[in-house]
Amino acid sequence: MTVKRWSARDLAAEVLRRVRKDDAYATLALNATLDDSRLPAEERRLATELVYGVLRQRRRLDHALQRHVRRRLSATDPDTLDQLRLATYQLLVLDRVPAYAAVDHAVAAVRQLRGQRVAGFVNAVLRRVDRDAEALPDEPVARLAVECSLPDELARYWSDRLGLDEARRLGRSLLDRAPLTARVNTLRCDHATLQSTLEREGARVEAGRSVDTALQLTLVPASPFELRSHREGLWTAQDEAAQLVSLSVAPRPGETVLDACAGVGGKSMHLGALMENRGRLVCVDSGRRKLDILREHGRRLGVTICEVRAGDLRSPAVLEGLRTDRALVDAPCTGLGVLRRHPELKWRPGAGLSAMPELVRLQRELLSAAVDALRPGGVLVYSVCTLTDEEGPEQRRWLLEQRPELAAEDEGLRLWPHRSGTDGFFVARFRRME
Repeated sequence: MTVKRWSARDLAAEVLRRVRKDDAYATLALNATLDDSRLPAEERRLATELVYGVLRQRRRLDHALQRHVRRRLSATDPDTLDQLRLATYQLLVLDRVPAYAAVDHAVAAVRQLRGQRVAGFVNAVLRRVDRDAEALPDEPVARLAVECSLPDELARYWSDRLGLDEARRLGRSLLDRAPLTARVNTLRCDHATLQSTLEREGARVEAGRSVDTALQLTLVPASPFELRSHREGLWTAQDEAAQLVSLSVAPRPGETVLDACAGVGGKSMHLGALMENRGRLVCVDSGRRKLDILREHGRRLGVTICEVRAGDLRSPAVLEGLRTDRALVDAPCTGLGVLRRHPELKWRPGAGLSAMPELVRLQRELLSAAVDALRPGGVLVYSVCTLTDEEGPEQRRWLLEQRPELAAEDEGLRLWPHRSGTDGFFVARFRRME
């Protein structure tokens, strides 16, 4: 079998194409493409930097390019535009890449794709980008959108609710690389054991900010998921904000617990560890492939109490006969709190704020179904990895109004990336009184 010989820039362009055409998640597309390549470590790091850099900074890059293109940039051939963005990111952001190398590679790639005429256009545009200084818009919200690389509607939304200064701090924080946080798998080891193990494996480790089972991996010698400690299930990657969600559920060994939107099982695995792998953990999701991954995680991490149910939580048959002591509804949402990890969500058609009304309806239906499955005295935790009022505090108020049998056990926790250094989350806890 012939293995494609990639360069870092070619690989990055291929990943961007998959994200654009297939609505792929950048993380999954990048990892799959890197696995198929034979790139050395330094080239793998460059490819990763280019993919995430272009996706995080796309608005800034497009603004710089548009100043030197007469027609609307959206009318440019998509593959050519990917090459323009890749080169512009190298010109404006990466100090270690010589300008001539960035330009020459883009021109050569476009020449092969679209011929000499389009390659000449790319060369002229990039030479002007390299020569001219960047210029930001004068209008405050437009300036915020370009400076923080946000869609217009999102820049306007956050500036209206937070004010320009704090919206800018939030926007800048979402351009940062997300930290790699390990959650200690307490079924297999403890905090001190994992820290010493990771350090022996060559990692640099710091304590988490607010969660005892969290460790920040600030340096790893290779792909962290290839470390023996990870393969043996001593830890799993999970941001501190996500860990706080399961800690809010606070399940006890022997209880019946519902993970209503389990996905690939990140929080399910934490719930299982908190239950000391004793009891009944019902994991529901409509995505069968996600549940396959959940089972794989369970085998690696030693969580054997998961009762997996594939289906829509809103269907009576899925929860028929189930009465739970605790339920977690980590609901589908706009995902604006995890843009550091998934910057492609900013640019996905039909996502973001435009999808919010439909998501709010879905969240309410999922919450109602979970409440119906709760025993009297049972605990419900609602969480979303986003930063909108409508999916957070307003959803909490709606639930208390619509379900008088629920009592709030907290005011709702909002985590902001620019304040806490974690992913953005909203978490609220309720108890069923009747």
